[in-house]
Amino acid sequence: MNWELNMTSNKTIHPGLIRAYREAKYVVGIDSPIVLRIGKASHQLKSLLDTHKATTAAFITAFNPYSEVMSDDQNHAAQKSLLVDAQKLDLSVIEGYGQDMAEEWPREASFLVLGITESQAEGLADKYGQNGYVWVGSSDALPVLRLRHPIGLPSSEDYTLWLSNLPAKLLIVAESLSDLDKAWLMSITEDEQAHWLDPDSWDLNKSWPMSKPDGSAMGIGTELDRVFKLIAAGQSLIVR
Repeated sequence: MNWELNMTSNKTIHPGLIRAYREAKYVVGIDSPIVLRIGKASHQLKSLLDTHKATTAAFITAFNPYSEVMSDDQNHAAQKSLLVDAQKLDLSVIEGYGQDMAEEWPREASFLVLGITESQAEGLADKYGQNGYVWVGSSDALPVLRLRHPIGLPSSEDYTLWLSNLPAKLLIVAESLSDLDKAWLMSITEDEQAHWLDPDSWDLNKSWPMSKPDGSAMGIGTELDRVFKLIAAGQSLIVR
């Protein structure tokens, strides 16, 4: 499916693009690379943070602002400028790259900036026109997706196509959702969609999953703990 970013005067991000960000791999280092995945804690990353006496990190690029493909010269020039800005913060910077798991798209050169604050990471992302960045701010080294613009509402054709591919049991629930809730569900994996749309199948003793559909961390706990956190956050995804 050819997802496109829904660009308006107030930028939004298509759920298909958010899903692509969440399913990508973020590789830190060249000689002994560490592969980061959204919502999955990394022992290697935790060790790296400990070595640098850092408790936070941000994985960020200057490539392809707003996910619009730019020339190699433009991307590399922007990446050099990003490196200068990151070094001005007097923090450790490690080279890396982001890429889809199937490696069908070119790598996007990136940096892992150790010890950066969230506001500093937001500033860099905004300066270089990024829809988001990977944030690590928890003691268990859990990478989460931080979006800089709201999710966009797909076209009616996108909704219809998505609904047509759902199993009948899930379709009944999905059709009753608001357009915004449908958009968030379209931004997550099929397994996660099935989980959200079929609460009767939940195992209350299972840690599943570790992040909300927007990529923000939920922490590690039972499903019951997850439900309580969602309620407390005012997150509405399922209409029963």
